Amino acid sequence: MLAGERSAAESLFRGHVDALYQFVHWRVGADRATAEDVVQDTFLVALQRLDTFDGRSSLHTWLCGIAKNRIRMARRKRRPTSLADILEEADSEIFDVLAEVESADLPEWALEREETRALVGATLSSLPPDYRDALLQKYVEGLSVNQIAERAGKSPKATESRLTRARVAFARVFTLLNGRAGGGEDLPSGEGKP
Repeated sequence: MLAGERSAAESLFRGHVDALYQFVHWRVGADRATAEDVVQDTFLVALQRLDTFDGRSSLHTWLCGIAKNRIRMARRKRRPTSLADILEEADSEIFDVLAEVESADLPEWALEREETRALVGATLSSLPPDYRDALLQKYVEGLSVNQIAERAGKSPKATESRLTRARVAFARVFTLLNGRAGGGEDLPSGEGKP
């Protein structure tokens, strides 16, 4: 991209646009027009500042950092929603939670509770794309571990490990956001912390 290859820029866009849109969507109160504007601005800024990317984080994390700044600018133009405020306040904690993900099963309460679509969507949008995709393939598409592994070109053991980490990450981020949204009082005793 630094050499001006258009195909490299197109590849960056195609590889990250869906995950970035999901990240932005819930942080702007599910306002589609604002989300599209922020994503477009994020890619423009990223292309302009590509030479500042030092590789200490993933491209996804770097793009999300740019997007958070663009979201703040967009918020100045409109009244923020409560979920958007919760997400902005929790972002640093979300990244800390994701950095500490350990292998464990998703708590039973997270499977049984009926949460709002927005909170689940916000949680999924906070996960790294490979975690989100694994969870969607397993629990929305109903694929087996072997099918997910085949689709990703990974071994079943590696895929099960990724699913386990994705479940733990989902549960921890969901718990954090649920607590921030005021839903923590409904958690069964002792199950609010993974």
